[in-house]
Amino acid sequence: MGSSIKTRLFFCLIALAAAPHLSANVVPPPDTPKEESLEQDFIDANIEIGEWFDDVAEGLDLFLVGRRLTRRANETYVKIENSTFLKDTRGPNNVTSLIANVRLPNFEKYWQLKFTSFDDTREQRSSRNNYIRNAPREQNYGASVGLFRRLGNVRSSFQPRIDLQGSFKVSHSLGFESIAEYRRSRVNPKLELYATPDRGVGIYQALNFNYRLTRRFSITLINQGDYEEKLHRYSVTNGISVGHTLTDLKALSYNVFFLSNNRPNYHLQNYSFSITWSEVIYRKILDYQVTPHLDFDEENGFGGLAGITFDIALNF
Repeated sequence: MGSSIKTRLFFCLIALAAAPHLSANVVPPPDTPKEESLEQDFIDANIEIGEWFDDVAEGLDLFLVGRRLTRRANETYVKIENSTFLKDTRGPNNVTSLIANVRLPNFEKYWQLKFTSFDDTREQRSSRNNYIRNAPREQNYGASVGLFRRLGNVRSSFQPRIDLQGSFKVSHSLGFESIAEYRRSRVNPKLELYATPDRGVGIYQALNFNYRLTRRFSITLINQGDYEEKLHRYSVTNGISVGHTLTDLKALSYNVFFLSNNRPNYHLQNYSFSITWSEVIYRKILDYQVTPHLDFDEENGFGGLAGITFDIALNF
């Protein structure tokens, strides 16, 4: 009986010693694959498309230059923006715009390429469009080749643009811009000399002031003028915009703008009030803006005309 008990204890000790090695060799059952959400599929697809654009841009970059001059990351991006406009007494209007900013780090030692479905340099001359763009962009497909250089604290740019829609047209833009900061204040002067086939030569100037009131509030004073030689028209925009940062991804702005021109003599043409809600849904992927506004225009006898603009942008 004693030997039987010893034999059983011996086999039990062997089993305990071998248990860790046996369990290590046992293949656990495969985990049940988790179903990816539609949201994650959207993000993954956006990343894959963005990487494809980067690869194409890098291949074009090396083809144009012939050799690698820098290891700087390629920042090519494509932006599709859809804007919906709705005004009182008028039907809805919808337009989709495209910006393909082809960043070529090696080639950009000399030039920078950009393809757009509208004249973005003309739109940048109106700061009001950045806050309360209440009319669709004029569709004008084209490509620009820009040369950018810094002259001390001044950023200079030369951008010829070729219109690819309709007849062959070429426009030019020579711009100078600087930013001066002092404590909570920032001054942003701009000067642009441009020439377009339809509006002739022109001069655009701006002097905008920004002051940070608190960590979440800031105020911007907007002052700009634009002279178009062929139309003999000088347009002036003055405005105030109060920015309210809610979170890193959400913000509000409260805007008041006054537009004047010199045809037939210098007078007030339009003034407007608006509030813009901005939110980034996925950083560098998807964002949107909603802007309700109230316009008082000379053509309507300065009667109030309510409207709302919804912009949504998809970035690759």
